[in-house]
Amino acid sequence: MKNTLNFLLEVGKLKDIKRKGITFYGVKNPDSTTDHIFRMAMMAWLFGKKSKYSHGKILKLALIHDISKVYTGDITPYDGLLPQDKKEIRKFAEKWRRISLIKKEKMFKQKFNKEYKAIQKLTSKLPKETKKEMMNLWLDYYKLGSSEAKFVHQLDVLENLIEAFECSKKNKKFPTYPWWERAEEVVDNPILLGVLKEIGKEELKK
Repeated sequence: MKNTLNFLLEVGKLKDIKRKGITFYGVKNPDSTTDHIFRMAMMAWLFGKKSKYSHGKILKLALIHDISKVYTGDITPYDGLLPQDKKEIRKFAEKWRRISLIKKEKMFKQKFNKEYKAIQKLTSKLPKETKKEMMNLWLDYYKLGSSEAKFVHQLDVLENLIEAFECSKKNKKFPTYPWWERAEEVVDNPILLGVLKEIGKEELKK
């Protein structure tokens, strides 16, 4: 029980891990990783019930998908590539999607290695079966190996868009189009396409 308590204490540190990517667009007080995971879990509960997939697995994937950030912090696709000039950071972030596939694959591999080591460390002293389940779920999500993992990956993209939409409500100059581009690339589940449509309607009201 002591090791489980220590695990919970470590996971609690996620509330201090701020979501970094959105700060490149001028946001000074971004959501924490805990904020992100909580809303993801709510989305998994609400929309997962309507899906044909395992509801329990969807909820667990939502809860596990980002906990490695306890030790890695929020690793973004831009890490190691951002210009030194702060004025140029936003311009770079906006054009990131045009970076070569080779560079993106290299960055993905580096991110995976760091986060895999972190999730191993975080779960290392949990009961054997619990550790095995968490590791398998985390790997499933990362590799999009199951229908549930693909569903939760789309939830992740939608949650990011919702956060961007919230920022645009506070600041009308905030650009939501990078998140829309990503959502339109990734989201294809009929249920989640319905959610995407509703977000679009709300944007038009601003």
